[in-house]
Amino acid sequence: MKHILFVFFIVLSVAVSAQQLSNPIAMHKDSSAFIGWATSAEIVRGYVKISDTTFTYTDNYSGVTSNHAFYGTISNCLGKANGQFISLGDGGSITLQFDSPIVNGAGYDFAVFENALIPDAVPNQDSIVFYELAFVEVSSNGEDFVRFPAVSHVQTDVQVGTFGYENSNLLTNLAGVFPVFYGYPFDLEELANEPNLDVNNITHVRLIDVVGSIDPQYGTYDSEGNIINDPYPTPFHSCGFDLDAVGVIHSLNSVESNAFATADVYPNPASGFVNLSSDRNFSVEIYNLMGQKVLCDSEKSTSFAMNISDIQSGIYFVAFVFDDCRVVKKIEIMQ
Repeated sequence: MKHILFVFFIVLSVAVSAQQLSNPIAMHKDSSAFIGWATSAEIVRGYVKISDTTFTYTDNYSGVTSNHAFYGTISNCLGKANGQFISLGDGGSITLQFDSPIVNGAGYDFAVFENALIPDAVPNQDSIVFYELAFVEVSSNGEDFVRFPAVSHVQTDVQVGTFGYENSNLLTNLAGVFPVFYGYPFDLEELANEPNLDVNNITHVRLIDVVGSIDPQYGTYDSEGNIINDPYPTPFHSCGFDLDAVGVIHSLNSVESNAFATADVYPNPASGFVNLSSDRNFSVEIYNLMGQKVLCDSEKSTSFAMNISDIQSGIYFVAFVFDDCRVVKKIEIMQ
């Protein structure tokens, strides 16, 4: 719904684009940590006002009237964060895919960008914000999704109103808490023990709008059973979570920099056999361009001579799996 405050948004964009936020985990869109961005998405729009599904909003500019959110297009949330966005609506969701699967590297692995606003009423700070939140889920197959354990310690006695604001430091693992151009990062290591999920092959990221009503009939709950309080109602065509972008930090198509880990693949291109070596013990996983694991050896060694004669010709990613990191090399197989 935040396009309603468009002029304020422009001023804010200039103000925050060149400063470091007080919360140390906030990641600016221009961070060198980002190696890629979402490339495709599918959206299921939520209602304009979930407590009254017959309520409609008319956009005077386009003339469109609907009881579902309709602000923005898919293209607004693809590629690098730029302040453009697509609105999910109350309880809406969007599922994103990437050129290469996200993997569990050292530290944070991806970040979600929204456009929370710093209110004029609380100047000279960046923690009290007008935010619209979303749960974050990931999947290795596009069917089984696992949610990051989100927690809200925001008070639940008084409903945060349509243009209200709260302390973003009271929220954990919820997308949407940082101002425009700053992403909230997520670490796949938190989900490493989840069944039906390969944290080294995340093909889909799903965002689900948090309905911020504290009315139990309509509200949503965090992983500890707390009802989540964020601005409600927001009965506009831009209601709900506003997705700007999802940035990738670690993927199969990347090499993690680690001064203590070297990795060599030869010959390249290879046929029949490929030799892998390092100065440290590692195990091996080979993935195709779709992120599917085609070969692996879980034994630890400093060198492998792998038989790849059963793998079809093409481009693949060889993951050297160390105890504390992964190094990924691209290889061409020619049979």
